[in-house]
Amino acid sequence: MKISVVIPTYNSAAFIRHTLESVLCQTAAPDEILVLDDGSKDNTVAILESYKPRISVLQQKNRGVAAARNALCSLATGDLIAFLDHDDAWHPDYLKTQSRLFAEHPEGAAFFTDHETFYGAEDFPQWKPMDEQKVLRLVLFSHIEFIRRYHQAMGPFMSMSFCCVPKTALQRLGQPFCEKVTGADDTFIFHRLPFFGPVVYYPGKLAGYRIAISAQSASRIIGNGRLVGAMERLGQYYNALQDAQLRATYRWALAGDYRKYGKVLMCGGRAAEARRQFFRSLTVSNNPASVVRSLGLLVVTFLPRPLQPRWPATNTFEASKEELGAGGPAPTVLAGYIISR
Repeated sequence: MKISVVIPTYNSAAFIRHTLESVLCQTAAPDEILVLDDGSKDNTVAILESYKPRISVLQQKNRGVAAARNALCSLATGDLIAFLDHDDAWHPDYLKTQSRLFAEHPEGAAFFTDHETFYGAEDFPQWKPMDEQKVLRLVLFSHIEFIRRYHQAMGPFMSMSFCCVPKTALQRLGQPFCEKVTGADDTFIFHRLPFFGPVVYYPGKLAGYRIAISAQSASRIIGNGRLVGAMERLGQYYNALQDAQLRATYRWALAGDYRKYGKVLMCGGRAAEARRQFFRSLTVSNNPASVVRSLGLLVVTFLPRPLQPRWPATNTFEASKEELGAGGPAPTVLAGYIISR
């Protein structure tokens, strides 16, 4: 089995060395490391050049993360494609674990591990050896189970940096990443891959995910808006399905995303836009619980501000770490690629 690592970069000089070193220190070395710079304006390319010939460096004019990922996927020759954003990092046994999961479950359409979240310029951890981690059981999610898990607790699945995809699955998608929803193209592909097989999830924390302050990735208004746009575009695939339960699950998820977007809009003082989102959530799903939640939120937007609930913060850095923890709602964030913009 051959493994390709693909890394899109943009203005990543501050973090790219750490990212690359985490790949080069893997206990199971990849067969190729492809890095594509999407028109950086800092010295990212010079740093990348210093790593030749251990990595292959490619460049294109700035077209966005989705276009960069598509270009990388077309060039990758591995049986398993491991995605990594330019400011994230891996545990030394990340690829070893992912290759084992792929060998044990060749029917899988996507392979995820858990991760640690870091903020701003915080250093990633000193990784514990795998034999010091407790024995963990992997989970195989069916299509419906994955959608529900993704929208109830996005955290384990919110980034390409802890996802590997078989080359065959990417080829079946045609153009894997939707360039019309760049910045939420990961959400888009995550909802298409389960058409081709189960999603495999290993709960070991084998990746480090960075959220940078004053970045688009930290803005919940931007993030939730792009998430909604991606989910709406997915309707062309889900609404045409014969499977009524899967169609209903998609619409339940879309309604929930409208509500999340409406909540952060309310915090941002954009009540008229928020009400439109709550109204859309009312009309898209006939799930009784969903309808009640949407109606309740719509009604409270007309109450005096002191009587309204405390709306979610518009920036992940303003939210408490308890809220962002494993037991609470996961932040809506974008791929690390655009953090430096």
